[in-house]
Amino acid sequence: AVVSTQSTGARLAMSSFDAASSEAGGSDPEHEQMYPAIGEELLKIPWFHPNMNRNMAEHILKGTDRAGSYLLRNFRKGGPDDLAVSVRSPDGSIRHFTIIWEGDGYMFGKHKFKNIAKLLEHFNNIPAIATPDSTKREGVAEIELRYPYPREITEDSKATYGDIEDHIETGARPIDIYCDRDDVSDPDFEIRQKSGFLTKRGDYVKSWKCRWFVIQKNWMRYYVSKTAISPRGIIDFTVALAVYTDDSYDNGFTVSVPKRVYYIQASTPEERDGWIEMIAWKLDYYNPKRDKTVKKPPPLNSK
Repeated sequence: AVVSTQSTGARLAMSSFDAASSEAGGSDPEHEQMYPAIGEELLKIPWFHPNMNRNMAEHILKGTDRAGSYLLRNFRKGGPDDLAVSVRSPDGSIRHFTIIWEGDGYMFGKHKFKNIAKLLEHFNNIPAIATPDSTKREGVAEIELRYPYPREITEDSKATYGDIEDHIETGARPIDIYCDRDDVSDPDFEIRQKSGFLTKRGDYVKSWKCRWFVIQKNWMRYYVSKTAISPRGIIDFTVALAVYTDDSYDNGFTVSVPKRVYYIQASTPEERDGWIEMIAWKLDYYNPKRDKTVKKPPPLNSK
Protein backbone atom coordinates (compact mmCIF):
# COMPACT_ATOMS: atom_id res chain seq x y z
CA ALA A 1 0.00 0.00 0.00
CA VAL A 2 1.10 3.56 -0.55
CA VAL A 3 0.37 6.90 1.05
CA SER A 4 -0.02 9.86 -1.28
CA THR A 5 1.25 13.22 -0.10
CA GLN A 6 -1.24 14.79 -2.48
CA SER A 7 -4.32 13.44 -0.67
CA THR A 8 -2.78 13.94 2.79
CA GLY A 9 -1.65 17.44 1.98
CA ALA A 10 -5.14 18.37 0.81
CA ARG A 11 -6.42 17.83 4.39
CA LEU A 12 -3.73 20.09 5.80
CA ALA A 13 -3.74 23.08 3.46
CA MET A 14 -5.45 24.53 0.43
CA SER A 15 -4.24 23.19 -2.90
CA SER A 16 -1.31 24.98 -4.50
CA PHE A 17 -3.47 26.15 -7.40
CA ASP A 18 -6.10 27.57 -5.02
CA ALA A 19 -3.35 29.16 -2.95
CA ALA A 20 -1.81 30.81 -5.99
CA SER A 21 -5.22 31.98 -7.18
CA SER A 22 -6.03 33.35 -3.75
CA GLU A 23 -2.77 35.24 -3.47
CA ALA A 24 -3.16 36.61 -6.98
CA GLY A 25 -6.72 37.77 -6.33
CA GLY A 26 -8.70 35.01 -8.02
CA SER A 27 -8.46 32.50 -10.85
CA ASP A 28 -7.21 33.46 -14.27
CA PRO A 29 -9.32 32.05 -17.10
CA GLU A 30 -6.79 33.28 -19.64
CA HIS A 31 -4.03 31.37 -17.88
CA GLU A 32 -6.13 28.20 -17.82
CA GLN A 33 -6.75 28.53 -21.53
CA MET A 34 -3.13 29.28 -22.46
CA TYR A 35 -1.49 26.53 -20.44
CA PRO A 36 -4.00 23.67 -20.10
CA ALA A 37 -1.39 20.85 -20.16
CA ILE A 38 1.19 22.13 -17.68
CA GLY A 39 -0.59 20.59 -14.69
CA GLU A 40 -0.78 17.20 -16.37
CA GLU A 41 2.91 17.32 -17.29
CA LEU A 42 3.89 18.13 -13.73
CA LEU A 43 1.79 15.33 -12.27
CA LYS A 44 3.74 12.86 -14.40
CA ILE A 45 6.82 13.75 -12.35
CA PRO A 46 6.76 11.33 -9.38
CA TRP A 47 8.57 13.79 -7.09
CA PHE A 48 6.29 16.78 -7.80
CA HIS A 49 4.11 17.55 -4.75
CA PRO A 50 1.18 19.73 -5.86
CA ASN A 51 -0.23 20.37 -2.37
CA MET A 52 3.06 21.01 -0.63
CA ASN A 53 4.05 24.33 0.94
CA ARG A 54 7.40 25.44 2.29
CA ASN A 55 6.82 24.32 5.85
CA MET A 56 5.55 20.88 4.94
CA ALA A 57 8.52 20.41 2.60
CA GLU A 58 10.94 21.31 5.39
CA HIS A 59 9.27 18.89 7.80
CA ILE A 60 9.50 16.01 5.33
CA LEU A 61 13.06 16.66 4.14
CA LYS A 62 14.36 17.11 7.68
CA GLY A 63 13.10 13.59 8.31
CA THR A 64 15.47 12.20 5.70
CA ASP A 65 19.09 11.39 6.47
CA ARG A 66 20.55 12.11 3.04
CA ALA A 67 21.94 15.40 1.83
CA GLY A 68 20.74 16.07 -1.70
CA SER A 69 17.18 14.86 -1.07
CA TYR A 70 14.78 17.21 -2.84
CA LEU A 71 11.26 17.69 -4.06
CA LEU A 72 9.45 19.90 -6.55
CA ARG A 73 6.40 21.91 -5.54
CA ASN A 74 4.42 25.00 -6.45
CA PHE A 75 5.88 28.36 -5.45
CA ARG A 76 2.90 29.70 -3.57
CA LYS A 77 4.02 33.33 -3.56
CA GLY A 78 4.62 33.32 -7.31
CA GLY A 79 2.40 32.93 -10.32
CA PRO A 80 0.28 29.82 -10.95
CA ASP A 81 3.01 28.30 -13.14
CA ASP A 82 5.94 29.13 -10.86
CA LEU A 83 7.65 26.29 -9.02
CA ALA A 84 10.09 25.82 -6.15
CA VAL A 85 12.67 23.16 -5.39
CA SER A 86 13.24 22.32 -1.72
CA VAL A 87 16.59 20.63 -0.98
CA ARG A 88 18.24 19.16 2.10
CA SER A 89 21.78 20.57 2.29
CA PRO A 90 24.82 18.78 3.78
CA ASP A 91 24.50 20.71 7.07
CA GLY A 92 20.91 19.47 7.51
CA SER A 93 19.22 22.75 6.66
CA ILE A 94 16.55 22.97 3.96
CA ARG A 95 17.13 25.39 1.09
CA HIS A 96 14.45 26.60 -1.32
CA PHE A 97 15.01 27.77 -4.91
CA THR A 98 12.53 29.19 -7.38
CA ILE A 99 11.79 28.05 -10.92
CA ILE A 100 9.93 30.93 -12.56
CA TRP A 101 7.74 30.65 -15.67
CA GLU A 102 8.58 33.60 -17.95
CA GLY A 103 6.10 32.96 -20.72
CA ASP A 104 8.56 31.18 -23.00
CA GLY A 105 10.31 28.90 -20.54
CA TYR A 106 11.21 28.09 -16.95
CA MET A 107 14.02 30.15 -15.42
CA PHE A 108 16.09 28.13 -12.95
CA GLY A 109 19.07 30.11 -11.71
CA LYS A 110 20.71 31.64 -14.77
CA HIS A 111 19.34 29.19 -17.31
CA LYS A 112 16.03 28.81 -19.09
CA PHE A 113 14.31 25.55 -19.96
CA LYS A 114 11.61 25.84 -22.60
CA ASN A 115 9.27 23.22 -21.16
CA ILE A 116 8.74 20.68 -18.39
CA ALA A 117 10.41 17.92 -20.40
CA LYS A 118 13.66 19.92 -20.70
CA LEU A 119 13.53 20.80 -17.03
CA LEU A 120 13.04 17.15 -16.09
CA GLU A 121 15.92 16.13 -18.36
CA HIS A 122 18.13 18.55 -16.47
CA PHE A 123 17.16 17.13 -13.08
CA ASN A 124 17.79 13.60 -14.35
CA ASN A 125 21.44 14.64 -14.87
CA ILE A 126 21.85 15.27 -11.12
CA PRO A 127 22.61 19.00 -11.26
CA ALA A 128 24.58 20.76 -8.54
CA ILE A 129 23.46 23.97 -6.88
CA ALA A 130 26.09 26.18 -5.29
CA THR A 131 24.97 28.53 -2.51
CA PRO A 132 27.03 31.16 -0.68
CA ASP A 133 28.84 29.73 2.37
CA SER A 134 31.44 31.83 4.17
CA THR A 135 32.81 28.78 5.99
CA LYS A 136 34.08 27.24 2.74
CA ARG A 137 37.39 28.20 1.16
CA GLU A 138 35.71 28.79 -2.20
CA GLY A 139 32.91 30.78 -0.53
CA VAL A 140 30.22 28.38 -1.73
CA ALA A 141 28.67 25.11 -0.65
CA GLU A 142 27.64 22.73 -3.42
CA ILE A 143 24.52 20.58 -3.16
CA GLU A 144 23.92 17.79 -5.64
CA LEU A 145 20.23 17.16 -6.34
CA ARG A 146 20.65 13.41 -6.08
CA TYR A 147 17.63 11.91 -4.26
CA PRO A 148 14.15 12.97 -5.47
CA TYR A 149 11.53 12.52 -2.75
CA PRO A 150 8.53 10.66 -4.23
CA ARG A 151 4.96 11.86 -4.03
CA GLU A 152 3.81 8.38 -3.09
CA ILE A 153 5.63 6.52 -0.35
CA THR A 154 5.34 3.08 1.20
CA GLU A 155 3.32 2.52 4.38
CA ASP A 156 6.41 2.09 6.55
CA SER A 157 7.20 5.76 5.97
CA LYS A 158 3.76 6.94 7.05
CA ALA A 159 5.09 8.31 10.34
CA THR A 160 6.47 11.32 8.52
CA TYR A 161 2.98 12.38 7.51
CA GLY A 162 1.46 11.40 10.83
CA ASP A 163 3.79 13.87 12.49
CA ILE A 164 2.49 16.65 10.25
CA GLU A 165 -1.15 15.79 10.94
CA ASP A 166 -0.56 15.68 14.70
CA HIS A 167 1.20 19.03 14.52
CA ILE A 168 -1.84 20.63 12.92
CA GLU A 169 -4.60 18.83 14.78
CA THR A 170 -3.19 19.57 18.23
CA GLY A 171 -3.36 23.27 17.47
CA ALA A 172 0.38 23.86 17.72
CA ARG A 173 1.02 26.71 15.32
CA PRO A 174 -1.16 26.16 12.19
CA ILE A 175 1.05 26.17 9.14
CA ASP A 176 -0.92 28.40 6.79
CA ILE A 177 -1.79 31.05 9.36
CA TYR A 178 1.50 31.64 11.15
CA CYS A 179 4.05 30.47 8.59
CA ASP A 180 2.69 31.77 5.34
CA ARG A 181 6.08 33.12 4.18
CA ASP A 182 7.63 31.36 1.21
CA ASP A 183 11.03 33.01 1.26
CA VAL A 184 13.59 31.46 -1.03
CA SER A 185 17.32 31.69 -1.35
CA ASP A 186 18.53 33.88 -4.17
CA PRO A 187 22.05 32.49 -4.62
CA ASP A 188 24.50 32.95 -7.40
CA PHE A 189 24.21 29.29 -8.24
CA GLU A 190 25.43 27.34 -11.24
CA ILE A 191 23.40 24.41 -12.53
CA ARG A 192 25.38 23.31 -15.59
CA GLN A 193 27.52 20.33 -14.64
CA LYS A 194 29.05 17.24 -16.19
CA SER A 195 30.94 14.18 -14.96
CA GLY A 196 32.48 11.05 -16.43
CA PHE A 197 35.63 9.03 -17.02
CA LEU A 198 38.33 10.43 -19.32
CA THR A 199 41.95 9.53 -19.96
CA LYS A 200 44.51 12.24 -19.20
CA ARG A 201 48.20 12.50 -20.00
CA GLY A 202 50.45 13.37 -17.07
CA ASP A 203 52.30 16.67 -17.00
CA TYR A 204 55.67 15.37 -15.78
CA VAL A 205 55.44 11.62 -16.33
CA LYS A 206 53.98 11.46 -19.82
CA SER A 207 51.81 8.43 -19.17
CA TRP A 208 48.06 8.15 -19.77
CA LYS A 209 45.76 7.37 -16.86
CA CYS A 210 42.00 7.09 -16.48
CA ARG A 211 40.52 9.74 -14.23
CA TRP A 212 37.03 10.68 -13.02
CA PHE A 213 36.31 14.25 -14.19
CA VAL A 214 33.66 16.53 -12.67
CA ILE A 215 32.65 19.96 -13.97
CA GLN A 216 30.77 22.09 -11.46
CA LYS A 217 30.51 25.87 -11.34
CA ASN A 218 33.87 27.30 -12.49
CA TRP A 219 35.96 24.20 -11.74
CA MET A 220 36.88 21.04 -13.59
CA ARG A 221 38.21 18.56 -11.03
CA TYR A 222 39.68 15.14 -11.71
CA TYR A 223 39.96 12.23 -9.29
CA VAL A 224 41.75 8.88 -9.16
CA SER A 225 38.35 7.15 -8.90
CA LYS A 226 34.66 7.97 -8.87
CA THR A 227 34.50 7.52 -5.09
CA ALA A 228 37.66 9.49 -4.25
CA ILE A 229 37.12 12.50 -1.99
CA SER A 230 40.12 14.70 -2.80
CA PRO A 231 40.84 15.70 -6.43
CA ARG A 232 44.24 15.12 -8.00
CA GLY A 233 43.95 18.39 -9.90
CA ILE A 234 41.67 21.33 -10.63
CA ILE A 235 41.19 23.43 -13.76
CA ASP A 236 39.77 26.87 -12.96
CA PHE A 237 37.65 28.24 -15.81
CA THR A 238 38.12 31.81 -14.57
CA VAL A 239 41.74 31.62 -15.74
CA ALA A 240 41.64 28.85 -18.38
CA LEU A 241 42.16 30.06 -21.93
CA ALA A 242 40.96 27.65 -24.62
CA VAL A 243 39.67 24.20 -25.54
CA TYR A 244 40.50 22.52 -28.86
CA THR A 245 40.08 19.15 -30.54
CA ASP A 246 43.31 17.20 -31.10
CA ASP A 247 43.09 14.81 -34.03
CA SER A 248 46.57 13.39 -33.51
CA TYR A 249 45.06 10.76 -31.21
CA ASP A 250 41.60 9.18 -31.06
CA ASN A 251 38.84 11.36 -29.59
CA GLY A 252 41.37 13.81 -28.20
CA PHE A 253 41.03 17.38 -27.00
CA THR A 254 43.14 19.89 -25.11
CA VAL A 255 42.46 22.47 -22.41
CA SER A 256 44.94 25.35 -22.25
CA VAL A 257 45.63 27.18 -18.99
CA PRO A 258 48.49 29.55 -18.18
CA LYS A 259 51.78 27.60 -18.25
CA ARG A 260 50.19 24.24 -19.10
CA VAL A 261 48.20 22.27 -21.65
CA TYR A 262 46.02 19.32 -20.59
CA TYR A 263 45.85 16.50 -23.16
CA ILE A 264 42.65 14.50 -22.65
CA GLN A 265 41.01 11.58 -24.45
CA ALA A 266 37.35 10.56 -24.51
CA SER A 267 35.90 7.18 -25.48
CA THR A 268 33.95 8.33 -28.54
CA PRO A 269 33.79 11.40 -30.81
CA GLU A 270 30.34 12.19 -29.43
CA GLU A 271 31.60 12.07 -25.86
CA ARG A 272 34.57 14.29 -26.77
CA ASP A 273 32.28 16.85 -28.44
CA GLY A 274 30.05 16.92 -25.37
CA TRP A 275 32.97 17.76 -23.09
CA ILE A 276 34.29 20.39 -25.49
CA GLU A 277 30.89 22.03 -25.73
CA MET A 278 30.53 22.18 -21.94
CA ILE A 279 34.07 23.52 -21.40
CA ALA A 280 33.65 26.15 -24.14
CA TRP A 281 30.42 27.31 -22.49
CA LYS A 282 32.16 27.56 -19.12
CA LEU A 283 35.03 29.57 -20.60
CA ASP A 284 32.65 32.03 -22.24
CA TYR A 285 30.69 32.38 -19.00
CA TYR A 286 33.49 32.60 -16.44
CA ASN A 287 36.33 34.10 -18.47
CA PRO A 288 34.75 36.12 -21.30
CA LYS A 289 37.68 38.58 -21.43
CA ARG A 290 40.34 35.89 -21.88
CA ASP A 291 42.90 36.10 -24.67
CA LYS A 292 41.06 34.41 -27.55
CA THR A 293 44.11 34.52 -29.78
CA VAL A 294 45.71 31.61 -27.89
CA LYS A 295 46.93 29.20 -30.52
CA LYS A 296 46.00 25.58 -30.74
CA PRO A 297 48.62 23.46 -28.91
CA PRO A 298 50.95 21.33 -31.00
CA PRO A 299 49.44 17.88 -31.67
CA LEU A 300 50.74 14.74 -30.06
CA ASN A 301 52.22 12.40 -32.64
CA SER A 302 51.43 9.39 -30.50
CA LYS A 303 50.26 8.51 -27.05
